[in-house]
Amino acid sequence: MIRSPRPVSKRGPVDLPPLTSARAGALFLDERGAATAEYAIATMAAVAHF
Repeated sequence: MIRSPRPVSKRGPVDLPPLTSARAGALFLDERGAATAEYAIATMAAVAHF
């Protein structure tokens, strides 16, 4: 499947805030989503086993 390129924004690139140590800690040390993903994968594996 050949994809066409995404349209380029007329506003230009989006400015991102600087990555400070506090923001990095908030992004990389928060594992609430990881636990949810592990639960989902374990549930799918258990269902597929039967």
